[in-house]
Amino acid sequence: MAQAKFFDERTDQSEVKARIIQKYFYAWAKVIIPSAKHREKKIAYIDLYAGPGR
Repeated sequence: MAQAKFFDERTDQSEVKARIIQKYFYAWAKVIIPSAKHREKKIAYIDLYAGPGR
């Protein structure tokens, strides 16, 4: 199965993306959560460059 190999190794681009997300997610969430509390009380992070999926 070709898709199974996709998850075997993390590419350089994926590593950089993971570092950026790790660094900025908390700051992003601090901005988003207050407005979410006034609405549905849910937030979501959607990765639109996540590969073929499983």
